Amino acid sequence: MHKRSLKEQLQSRQADQTNIQMFDEILSDHSSQSLVQEKIIKLPIGQLVEYKDENFERLTGRPQPFRAYNQDELEAMAQSIKRNGVITPITVRPFEDGKYQILSGRNRVRASVICGLDSVPGIIKDKISDVQAALIMLDTNLEQRPSSSYSEKAFAYKMRAELLNCRGQRNDIQEKDKKDTLTEIGKTYHDSRRTVAYLIRLTYLIPELLKMVDDKRLTFKMGVSISYLSFETQKYLYQWIQTSHSSIRKEQIDHLIKLEINQVITPKQIEEIFCKELQNQPRSFTINTKYLQGYEYLLKDRKEIQRLFLEFLKSYQCSK
Repeated sequence: MHKRSLKEQLQSRQADQTNIQMFDEILSDHSSQSLVQEKIIKLPIGQLVEYKDENFERLTGRPQPFRAYNQDELEAMAQSIKRNGVITPITVRPFEDGKYQILSGRNRVRASVICGLDSVPGIIKDKISDVQAALIMLDTNLEQRPSSSYSEKAFAYKMRAELLNCRGQRNDIQEKDKKDTLTEIGKTYHDSRRTVAYLIRLTYLIPELLKMVDDKRLTFKMGVSISYLSFETQKYLYQWIQTSHSSIRKEQIDHLIKLEINQVITPKQIEEIFCKELQNQPRSFTINTKYLQGYEYLLKDRKEIQRLFLEFLKSYQCSK
């Protein structure tokens, strides 16, 4: 049976199941390439050049996924460096004209310049390929940015899987020596294999909807569900959300996914589906007081009951 590539599986409507599989060779991590203790030396800032987004885009098809530090963040880092120095050495590789290319620590170098320093501690890694350099950049950002947004983590995981695939394209690898890329990424960053697959699915959202997930205006799971719709349908859906200011439910998205299998979705169909749901919603309802026994101390007045009910609905929606 033909084994589908990672790209084919993630684009499939079945990609949210646990059968997303792609096996490559996972070579040893850059941090354990050598058993020899790496030497930390002082690197003149004038000899350092930054790793450019163009390099990353050439390898992965898009710029590196992490948000650049703003001036306030760099200033805060500079104050920390003034007090404590550069605690974590940067990582570089030999570059042209006797210079060194920064693989990790770009913001530390920028903050050091603000402090007026002329050198920073660093580790030189020799014989680093472009693919390995990109992996080091991804890994260090994932490790040092625990509060990464959904979109940053999603694209970082996707790029890491693709880069590992590029690095593992060898014909002499035996089946028993191959490993599951998604599982390996999950183990490295303490996420389950399914979470890794779900995060990568977010990269199939249009930017506007992905930003809504980052801003928590859409739940993570809702974003994953929507990602199975075509880009055109996603655009219509985004327009509906913006104009109607209505929330959406997974059942509605599932309905759209089924419709899209056999036809092209139009804005009118989306409106009909969601308006029908709105029409069926009750305008008001009552609860028999016998079901509220034991909660009397919480139900002080009408406004408090309304507040508690809305709080419950928000919590319930986030859990779906």
